[in-house]
Amino acid sequence: MIKKELIYKCTHCGSENIVKNGTCNGQQKYHCKDCNCYRTLDPIVKYSEEKKDEILKAYEERASLRGVHRIFGVSVTALLGWIKKGGQKFPI
Repeated sequence: MIKKELIYKCTHCGSENIVKNGTCNGQQKYHCKDCNCYRTLDPIVKYSEEKKDEILKAYEERASLRGVHRIFGVSVTALLGWIKKGGQKFPI
């Protein structure tokens, strides 16, 4: 019988000294004992860059934050974060 062994590494420091530390939203969380960091090793990306661009273009066309929320189902908080991160001069 063939056994496949997965070796996980910390995404922050690269150490293999990590242990499972519960779940959140269906994703396994890990704790690195070397750098004392808690994180998900393979996070699920909900929106691709193309989808984010489409949503931001809809907002740029003067749709309201609540309107974008209703149309695309993206939270207002996430939308505001994308606007701030992009450094674009959108009216808020």
